[in-house]
Amino acid sequence: MKKRQRTRNEVLAFIASFIVLLALLAVAVLGMNQKVSSLQADIQNLNAQKAKYTKIINEIKKLEKDREALMAKIDAIKKLKSTSQATVRILDEVTSSTPPDSIWLTSLKQSGQTVALTGVALDNTRIADYMDSLTASPYVASATLGKSALTVIAGQKLKSFSLNLAVQTPKKDEKTDSNQGTVK
Repeated sequence: MKKRQRTRNEVLAFIASFIVLLALLAVAVLGMNQKVSSLQADIQNLNAQKAKYTKIINEIKKLEKDREALMAKIDAIKKLKSTSQATVRILDEVTSSTPPDSIWLTSLKQSGQTVALTGVALDNTRIADYMDSLTASPYVASATLGKSALTVIAGQKLKSFSLNLAVQTPKKDEKTDSNQGTVK
């Protein structure tokens, strides 16, 4: 009998342990389900926030593209402005450097950073002096003699010439700004 009771007690203990284990598993499953539900709700909230922020991020990207386009336009305007100012300055330098009684220009053409001059001078010395006068300008990097030939105009022996000037933009601290003022 004792053996039977002992076996019975063992079976009851086993069944009780099994029931406790099932109860613990049920509590764990319920806890997990609740955690899953909570995480799904968090995911939905985060997806809603993500959608909200995606709109803002797209707007920011659009504004950045617009800003880049505007900056490119501003840079182009600045470049055009400096180029047009340089052209006016080059014309001023050429006219102020040209002696009216010994050199006469017949054409002036600007293409990018190069100015081509053709004209007539009394002699080669005047052409050399003219080239020196032009290169003294902060807007002229160099003056190169293209050709110099003897020509007769109205019975006078004169020198026809062509010059190529390399144009440069002077630095802000040079005397051109203080003497002529800055144009903005």
